[in-house]
Amino acid sequence: MNVLFEILGLASAGVILVREITWKLKYKPFTCELCMAFWLSIFYFHSVEGILFGFLASMIAVIMNRYV
Repeated sequence: MNVLFEILGLASAGVILVREITWKLKYKPFTCELCMAFWLSIFYFHSVEGILFGFLASMIAVIMNRYV
């Protein structure tokens, strides 16, 4: 259950960060919600959970792109 909340939280954080910094930086991944959610989750899960949870990064990016 905790991982589910982490997935939804990182997906939402990707959207919020892109909407807040898009006006300042015009380069990818700063303008793409899918890219931002992917890279945020890669860094988070690699540092907290380990390399085995890296596949969750792609799940987060897809969930954010389709549903948030």
